[in-house]
Amino acid sequence: MNNLFLAKSDVQLEETIVKHTKALLEEFDRLKVIYCNIPNLRYDLLEIACVYHDVGKINTKFQNKLLKALKKTDCLLEDLLPKAGEVPHGYLSCAFIPYKEILENKEEREIVAQAVYYHHNRSAANPKDLKETILYDLPKYYLSFKEAFPFLLAEPKANFKPYLNRRIRKQRNQEQAKQFVLVKGLLNKIDYAASAHIPVEIANPGLDNYVDKFLAVKYKSGRNELQNYLLEHQKENNIVIASTGIGKTEAALYWIGDSKGFFTLPLRVSINSIYKRIESEINFKEVALLHSETESEYVKNDLYSIDYFEKTRQWSMPLTISTLDQMLDFVFKEEGFEKKLATLAYSKLVIDEIQMYSPKMLACLLVALKEITDIGGKFTIMTATFAPFLLDLMVGKLNIPFKQSCDPFYKKLNGEVIVRHRLIVKNEQLNIEDIMKNKIDKKILIIVNTVQRAQEIHDALKERDDVFLFHSRFTKMDRKEKEAAIQEMGKLENKSSGIWIATQVVEASVDIDFDVLYTELSDLNGLFQRMGRVYRNRILDHERVNVFVYDGGNDYPSGISYRDKYSVVDSSIFEISKQVLQEYSSPVIFTEELKMELIEKNYTTQRLEKSTYYNEVKEFLDILTSIEEYDEDLDPRITDLREIFNETIVPYSVYQENQNTIEELVAKYSKTLRIKATNAIREERAKLRDKLYEFTVDIPQYRVTNARKLNREEQFLKIGSYESIKVIDFEYDSTVGLKYSNDKKLFSSSQIM
Repeated sequence: MNNLFLAKSDVQLEETIVKHTKALLEEFDRLKVIYCNIPNLRYDLLEIACVYHDVGKINTKFQNKLLKALKKTDCLLEDLLPKAGEVPHGYLSCAFIPYKEILENKEEREIVAQAVYYHHNRSAANPKDLKETILYDLPKYYLSFKEAFPFLLAEPKANFKPYLNRRIRKQRNQEQAKQFVLVKGLLNKIDYAASAHIPVEIANPGLDNYVDKFLAVKYKSGRNELQNYLLEHQKENNIVIASTGIGKTEAALYWIGDSKGFFTLPLRVSINSIYKRIESEINFKEVALLHSETESEYVKNDLYSIDYFEKTRQWSMPLTISTLDQMLDFVFKEEGFEKKLATLAYSKLVIDEIQMYSPKMLACLLVALKEITDIGGKFTIMTATFAPFLLDLMVGKLNIPFKQSCDPFYKKLNGEVIVRHRLIVKNEQLNIEDIMKNKIDKKILIIVNTVQRAQEIHDALKERDDVFLFHSRFTKMDRKEKEAAIQEMGKLENKSSGIWIATQVVEASVDIDFDVLYTELSDLNGLFQRMGRVYRNRILDHERVNVFVYDGGNDYPSGISYRDKYSVVDSSIFEISKQVLQEYSSPVIFTEELKMELIEKNYTTQRLEKSTYYNEVKEFLDILTSIEEYDEDLDPRITDLREIFNETIVPYSVYQENQNTIEELVAKYSKTLRIKATNAIREERAKLRDKLYEFTVDIPQYRVTNARKLNREEQFLKIGSYESIKVIDFEYDSTVGLKYSNDKKLFSSSQIM
């Protein structure tokens, strides 16, 4: 029986190795046309790796595996090595490369051989099986395949081991390691794109043109000082300090220009908001959204398609709005890390609100910036405040190259910096009486550090009919409604009145403009973020205080603890912030310049070096900078960037109220898992899953553990064979969200599926 030289098991396509190779070369050409000057990339080596990466698939065992999948058992090939195990095709592909004919030196041969050999992460091959397959199986098909394969093909030989003896690593040869990362990473990227039948890259039509039109139509204006600055510094790494509401998003888009760009923010809700703004208002359609709930967000916005989702997952779009955890895991240098780093080598990365990251994420980001700039990529950090200790780490420890603007950029009117806030700090717990006395301001915002405190304040004010809550402990369905409602009231043109009580979910997420803020102190950065929700787009036009800060007095505010594990911010940083703010116990105009001055004076290495936060950043930096490529013994707790401390559950009362709907959704979703996954089925599955998860709430994992100890827990909604959602008897209503009271009756297992 003749070898069909198949590459894939897709029934409809029956794609051959030659056809798949040609598809790779088409995507290689596309990449080369769109990005013709990728720094440090040897395009010739990448092309060679594309040509030879899959030729090892001609082996008998691989072909028979595909034929069985295609139900073509009458076409099975005779296996002369029945006792040998299957050898991964990447290993066998190396046997066909005519190294000395097409590659000049050992360094080049190592790059191509290792890119092909390791282009899939597979377990090591048995040396005896590898040698026997090369000597006795591959030669059977060599001549017939050579006729079909339109490139130079060497007779299969097991003489490539010298090019694999030592893995290519930065410590051994820095320049070779850069070239290898690019060749291996882009081979993977091109291979995945060709296999998914999507373009490896989509050209950027030029963001600056879109932003120009947007500014002209919406604001009847041209570029401001910040936007012009970043347009003029497109070729540089930048750190830009700019006040809230000055147009940082537009400035970042000008900096990206017609390059490939990634725009990162700390919170999913912020990312969703920026994505919608770019896609709908700026009308730039070639934008992708990348975080743990991308599918769900696409479904909500009627943008879901398998093609769009695949382009997003494969980083094909010219602009991607993303959370950092989706991007930076390459810093752990595990097998396959090259694809992301290679893509970032010809991309521009925007980091917004760097001060909001945890110590681990911040350390990963700083190391990533070092790796990205070393290989040719660019970054711009945009922030309202920039802590000096970060500067010390970037310059002193990591030697990251960048340009910092000489002066911060402030929001101005007629050439004068806008004054937006008059602040007073009160040495006490947040005082509800202060709020009740306020009969002037129509739109009142209260921000506290914990959900529990927010719920307590709501209970104290619930006699009023204009008091609303917004925090993280609502079902996704209710939270979406709350978010829309607070954004509606927060519009400058909205003249309605009311009180919104929120947690830090509003610090850098929702674009709102309230009249007055009453807030617990967390730290200086958090306070300045919260102040950005009040008089966001206005000049202070009265003599009243519009920011009231409560530092807790003799006790901590909610959410602050000397045991940093349980504190929303590092207790040392809280104490520094509290001390700094003590002098503002009388009303004071709080300017943008003053905010930046306080950060510059107090978030220094000297002042923070004893804090848990700073030492955790340094500890993670030391770990990350000592990691060698392909270390199989890394602790998974180090490499997990998601920092998942929450678990998704359905409150029992929500389940009871919506039982028929939930059970119907589970049944329909489970049914789609038993059907062959066509594009239409995958789309239906994504929509059903999104609807089902509308009834869920994310709560801390320790609360689930506590519920188990109290025998409250636990029943399951079983979704398919491998997934389930816990249903737990927590108190819940759509006004206040989920509560952790312990006085509810337990339910029996017979009451729930």
